[in-house]
Amino acid sequence: MKPCLPLLTSVLMALAGCGSREEGLHLNLRLAHQSEQEVQRVGEGRRFTNNRGEHITLSRAYVTVSSVEIFACPVTGLRKWMEWLSPLGTAHAHSVTDPRRMGTPYVNSLERADGEVLEMQSLQPSPGSYCRVRLVFGPADADAVLLPADNLMLNKTLLLEGEVSAADGSNVRPFKLESAGLANAELPFEALTLSEDAREASLRFTLAYDGWLDDVAWDSSEAAAQALTNVGHSVQLSRQP
Repeated sequence: MKPCLPLLTSVLMALAGCGSREEGLHLNLRLAHQSEQEVQRVGEGRRFTNNRGEHITLSRAYVTVSSVEIFACPVTGLRKWMEWLSPLGTAHAHSVTDPRRMGTPYVNSLERADGEVLEMQSLQPSPGSYCRVRLVFGPADADAVLLPADNLMLNKTLLLEGEVSAADGSNVRPFKLESAGLANAELPFEALTLSEDAREASLRFTLAYDGWLDDVAWDSSEAAAQALTNVGHSVQLSRQP
């Protein structure tokens, strides 16, 4: 039975290496916005209808992506047993220095053209397979990338401004919705493996902005919260390769 100990030690060392960070691995995070319906551009704004048929003109729109975090695929079989046997390589820090988490906020503005990609911070995670990502919308801090020069979005998650009218074009009224709340998007995807043989991949998040004002009760104190919830639901994920 003596040979079992060296074998066990070798396997544990291999598993410990799986939790380490390997230089040269990159997961690019990309952000864009796009409509799901035909949208007419009005200057830098957008004109579309919501799910109630109301006509929306967005003259200004900002949302802040405060963090993106990826999660490993569930561990099964022999590897799960070995990781239970030894804690080596299984502890993961949840901080701004976590290589699986983007901690720098980015302010997305509809001033950017539809489909134009914003390159966010690249992650450098440990080798392994990843199956889920969490995107969080939260308030922008002073270090946020693309923070408007007038600090318009400082400590804010959402700002939507424009006009809304009834389906028949009547009752035109201005609106301005602001929120410092939080919204999450939990998105599963087919296993993405980063390794010495596959060092780079990309995740692209597309925000479908023409759904942001669905079911908003314009006179309600919860109007901005509903819009922010809609933003969280509007995220579409694609990956390369």
